[in-house]
Amino acid sequence: MLGLSGDDSSHDVIRELLKKATAQAGEKEYDLAIASLLRAYELMKTCSTEWGLKEYFRVARYYHLAGRYDDAFKWLQQLHDRVDADADARETLYQQWGWRQKGGFSKVSKTIRDKKRELIEAEIALLNTRQEKINAKKVSS
Repeated sequence: MLGLSGDDSSHDVIRELLKKATAQAGEKEYDLAIASLLRAYELMKTCSTEWGLKEYFRVARYYHLAGRYDDAFKWLQQLHDRVDADADARETLYQQWGWRQKGGFSKVSKTIRDKKRELIEAEIALLNTRQEKINAKKVSS
């Protein structure tokens, strides 16, 4: 299993995939950028390092830049719907690794889960605002 060491090669692979996605998006190769991000996200699930939630918003942004609003919305909605399942999976890894906190194995608190949902909802609202502006420009043209 990938995981605990700070010099774990999976961390390097993830960082390279994230950089690659940025470069691909810079070249407007959004489908390639999305594929790179999705591969990085799969590896992130098994690493001890936890990336910020905003890192996961990049897929939605690249979908939107590619003119695929529905895919962007679906991605964010799935992210929102998976908050508890993803947190539970992370807790399972904590148990496997033997990570403990006072009173037992490390947990992802309800407060953190709720904050993640709140951030995703804000990103969905931002996506909708961006799309409304795009739609308004189309109507006025």
